[in-house]
Amino acid sequence: MKKLKNRTTVIILAMFFATTLSGLAYATTLKCTVDTVKDGIVTMNCGSNADKLHPGQKIKVRPETKRKAVEGC
Repeated sequence: MKKLKNRTTVIILAMFFATTLSGLAYATTLKCTVDTVKDGIVTMNCGSNADKLHPGQKIKVRPETKRKAVEGC
């Protein structure tokens, strides 16, 4: 009976941590334009979305790519 109680406790805790930590991985997507690039420093204009960022925050930038045509058989 004690083993069952321990397993249940472990499962409940695992589910709790999985649900709480999944919210931390959520990322916001911002649409910005590059204003200047000088000596490795990039200045971007994000408009009204700029308040979602703060100095020193690490961000991931993905340049917009054009889609290539998919050739079929």
